Amino acid sequence: MDTNQIVDTNAFYKEHAEEYIKATENIDMSREHEMFERHLGEGQQFILDVGCGSGRDALYFKSQGHHVIAIDPNVEFVEHARQINIDAYQSDVAHIEFVDMFDGIWACAVLLHYRKKELFAAFTKLYNALKEDGILFCSFLYGELEEDREGRHYSDLTDESLKDYIGDFKIIDVMITDDRLKENKIWLNVVLKK
Repeated sequence: MDTNQIVDTNAFYKEHAEEYIKATENIDMSREHEMFERHLGEGQQFILDVGCGSGRDALYFKSQGHHVIAIDPNVEFVEHARQINIDAYQSDVAHIEFVDMFDGIWACAVLLHYRKKELFAAFTKLYNALKEDGILFCSFLYGELEEDREGRHYSDLTDESLKDYIGDFKIIDVMITDDRLKENKIWLNVVLKK
């Protein structure tokens, strides 16, 4: 990922960490959780929450009996996740060294901050971190734009344009949803399989 862009987007989240946690920690993600879980195997699964933010999703998956590791480049988010008893570490997709380790990876509203030219490498890292037949949930704002807005970089995708970046992943589920923060945004939610 372009270092200047990482700094800009991460700087936004660092500056607005407390506000972001409060705005997102109680959002109802049941549709997205259900979409992900119906493709997970039976019993306890090993899940990586990439870009854990408030820790909301890691906490949910942990409450369902799964073993969860969470990562985020923002130390404020990592500290908050640890306060709610999540096994969290400061890291990002570019620094993932896991190989064939996870049954599922949750990357909700994370990869959309990568430049489109960097998405293939990011998807490759996540693909390699999954066990055979492992799944990846990811979400993007729906569209074709790539631009800086609201202090962050965004790469919007459609279910068609996503195919250009996912490498060996197979798309197994797609859901288009409205925005839970009432910002009139449309989201592309996708489950990919290794």
